[in-house]
Amino acid sequence: MDFAADVRTGDRTQYLATLFAPESARPALYALAAYRLELARIVARARDPLAAEVRLQWWRDAIRNEGFGEGAPVPLVLALRDGMARYGWPAETLAAMSEARIHDLYADPFEDTDGFDGFAGEAFAAPLQLAAMAHAIAHHGEEAGFAAARTAAGAAGHGGVALAAADAALGEAQRLGAGRTHIPATLWQAAGVANIAAHIEAGTVPDALPAAVRAIVDHGEAADAAFRGALKGADPAVRAALLPAFTARPALAAARKRPAAPRMPGPLGVQWTLWRAARRLGPGA
Repeated sequence: MDFAADVRTGDRTQYLATLFAPESARPALYALAAYRLELARIVARARDPLAAEVRLQWWRDAIRNEGFGEGAPVPLVLALRDGMARYGWPAETLAAMSEARIHDLYADPFEDTDGFDGFAGEAFAAPLQLAAMAHAIAHHGEEAGFAAARTAAGAAGHGGVALAAADAALGEAQRLGAGRTHIPATLWQAAGVANIAAHIEAGTVPDALPAAVRAIVDHGEAADAAFRGALKGADPAVRAALLPAFTARPALAAARKRPAAPRMPGPLGVQWTLWRAARRLGPGA
């Protein structure tokens, strides 16, 4: 199965970022990105949340090689297991990426930014850190590579929150239309909406949507600043693994400019952002 072709079509940012990875690590990184796409498709196509939960559970079982997924000869599962063997990817981290997506199946909002950050850690930061492990081991070998990968943990965490905030800000109007929200309840309350769950249940979009979007943009911009600060402490060999996080800043800026109906940065803009970031990161990027 051509995972690179799937990612090139479904996640242009990750496809371009992977071109900056060592050639030996690219197959595993494309498999990792294809896994994220598969999880997103399960959520996007869900008509019955429980059925979608079962599919997400299957992926967790397959990664752990247990339950209904034990011994599954699915190409993507085999590719992920190969990544686990080569780069020490923890099965529980990959499984948590699936579990995080359960939130997208139901109307319950995150209670606060701590809950949002927890989701961001599993859904957005974990892939950055797993990519850093692949970059580090490809550059340094196993023993020194694990130590180098650990230097990326802080930047990956902050970068994941920035990316999640950008995703929330750009997609909030559409999510509300589907009876979901990624903006925490406390930020809605600060924007003047005491009970966002009631709006979701009634199918109404609060007038305070722009204010709530600006609030999650504030949260994302703070994470973006922390990401760029933490990046200075990351081993040069792993910095290219964090390139996708550089796309958060222009996306957040677009959401701040038009919070009710933001325009996503176009493909050329994303390509320019990644290229410029790679040049700034220097050797290893």
